[in-house]
Amino acid sequence: MTSTTTPAPRTDYGSPQIRYSPGFPAEHHRFVEKSIDSMIERSSAETARRRADAAERNAITQALYAPLIRLARQDSETADTLRKADDTPVPFDEDLVHPRVTAPHGIHPDATATLDIRAGTEIFAIPYHFDWAWHDPAGGRPFELVVDRDNGRVAIDGRAGPKIGGAEEFVYTRAGYGITLQTDREVAVMGRSYRTTDDHYSVGCGLGGSAVAEGGTDLTVFENGNFVTSAVDKRWRKRVSQNETDVYSSNGFGPGATIEVSWTMRPGNTYTFNVGAFVYAYRDDGLGNTWSQSSIVANIIFMSVFR
Repeated sequence: MTSTTTPAPRTDYGSPQIRYSPGFPAEHHRFVEKSIDSMIERSSAETARRRADAAERNAITQALYAPLIRLARQDSETADTLRKADDTPVPFDEDLVHPRVTAPHGIHPDATATLDIRAGTEIFAIPYHFDWAWHDPAGGRPFELVVDRDNGRVAIDGRAGPKIGGAEEFVYTRAGYGITLQTDREVAVMGRSYRTTDDHYSVGCGLGGSAVAEGGTDLTVFENGNFVTSAVDKRWRKRVSQNETDVYSSNGFGPGATIEVSWTMRPGNTYTFNVGAFVYAYRDDGLGNTWSQSSIVANIIFMSVFR
């Protein structure tokens, strides 16, 4: 539903959050927590690099448009028109993140799985060993975040721009589920996950500004909390500049692209296999209203590991 009203933020989630299934071994908490910390560190470093690159580009753009912006602000009629335009509500969907925690879907699995290498494939179904959620500490918090652990659903609504109740500059949020694995002998394995997503974004900017919306799902693997490998299914990325606006909706759930991770498991180690969703909303202000809304609802239907 397209809205023409300015909402108030509805959530105040901290970061990071980890919840374990009943009976999850306490001695494995440190591996999970270390893996999430590593995920945050790696992603935050990449986001900082991207923001620095964007800031450099935007500085050049704003320098080029600075004389025109000054002239526009000095003219009373133009300045009044700009103020009215800045107060005009922007197109965004206020009801994207509608799912809530619902009745449990299944029975909690064993707290840690010992991979049976004699089997060709092992399927891990909902609910998983643990769930997690975090946002980049340098940016704002998500406008709304739902982690429905008993049904394998993640919904994130990330917003940048005060006019739509978002962060001042950017939001980067990830949330998902994980399983822990062990083995009694060395084996090369491959991990996959079947996922469906419902994708949305809305971006717009004024003169001299820019906005970016991005989102998707990913797989990551850690050994004793240390990063091993990852794969990303980026469902969308849109950047606008100079009085551009773009609004997109996938109009329902569709299957994610086939992505996979491969690694070698060794005895004596604990492996964390995570599947999650992410959104990135970024804005660099110019003359006029600039915003970015990046939202996803993802169903993590199952994870699979096979040799």
